Amino acid sequence: MRARWSKMSMKIAFVNARYAPNEFGGAERTVRTIAETHVAHGHEACAISVAHDKSQREGELNGVRTRYVPLTHVYEPWKERPGLLKRALFQAVDSYHPLMGARVGRILDEEKPDLVQCGNLRDFSVAVWVEAKKRGLPVVQMLHDYYLGCVNSSMFRGGKNCETQCAHCRVLCAPRRALSNTPRAVISLSGRTLEKLEGCGLFEEVPHKQVIFGISNQSVDDEARAPREKEGLVVGYLGRIERTKGVETLLEATSLIRHPKLRVLLGGTGERDYMVELRGRYSSPAIAFLGYVKPEEFFARIDVLVVPSLWEEPLGRVIYEAYARGVLVIANRLGGMPEIIEEGRTGYVVTPGDVKELAAVIEQMLTTQRRSDFRSACLAKAKEFSAERRYPEYHSAWQRAFSET
Repeated sequence: MRARWSKMSMKIAFVNARYAPNEFGGAERTVRTIAETHVAHGHEACAISVAHDKSQREGELNGVRTRYVPLTHVYEPWKERPGLLKRALFQAVDSYHPLMGARVGRILDEEKPDLVQCGNLRDFSVAVWVEAKKRGLPVVQMLHDYYLGCVNSSMFRGGKNCETQCAHCRVLCAPRRALSNTPRAVISLSGRTLEKLEGCGLFEEVPHKQVIFGISNQSVDDEARAPREKEGLVVGYLGRIERTKGVETLLEATSLIRHPKLRVLLGGTGERDYMVELRGRYSSPAIAFLGYVKPEEFFARIDVLVVPSLWEEPLGRVIYEAYARGVLVIANRLGGMPEIIEEGRTGYVVTPGDVKELAAVIEQMLTTQRRSDFRSACLAKAKEFSAERRYPEYHSAWQRAFSET
């Protein structure tokens, strides 16, 4: 195996529940960026994900070989919003799904990778680890969320963050915990995410653990529009519009500020009833619900991005995407978000749910004379997340995993 790793070309199988064109969020985009960057460096990559329709089997996308696995499960999570009983059954099956694991195993036999990197294993389960180990393949586990310690992947319940693993998750996640020393390396998007999952009893004997703060193939726009010289401020929110994202905290905070040139733009969609509720409660000419909008177009229209999530986001890809357009970020002091914000340079962190504190920081931005400084700092920070800067860190983790096998 070590001889194979020393080849000029190294083939990695990236196993993730979703892969393009079935992308839903930042995790999928991160996996895709890593795989495509690996190919750009002269290596081979195969992405293994769940098929969303019967026509999806295999193909190639930007040099990455794609394999799609038919799903056999209680229901298809991207199509159905089931009741409590059906969800519970899904979670039980997803604790360890040997059938889906075996299907991935057969693809590994065909593709013959040198290493397997796993991402979000929902629908597949940690049976993938077992199948890779059977074949003598080193496994690297990347942590995009809390799936391995929480059946809901969020460690958030009843409007509160779970400081410890609840009894329900402890039982259903037992196979994940029991097998969690199978990977030879763990890559986490943030120190906080790794800390929380280690608190669930995971990865106690994994020889190599590393934090890599995200990766992006988005170019840094050094020519991003200059900050507005005139008095006023455009504050933005970009993402799913739902209660756990804390959008109401932002709207309450801005409603406290009496300034004729403060505007709020919200990019994203949510459940219809909740959207109707928000539009009714916060009806104002200064607030615009834009619906879906391309990130690059959105960032060109705002001065400050607010990320008011109430749950512990593992990182928040939208933060470094904003940096790449010279946009300062205000985020909650939760999860991995504070780890990539340089206080007073690229942004500010505030107490979750504290409307007055958030309002005070926004008011400060209305009057600051440092917008050019903030813009320069954000653009410089964005370069830390570039694919060229980050790729060697992933490569190092893969080499560590290989040497530990």
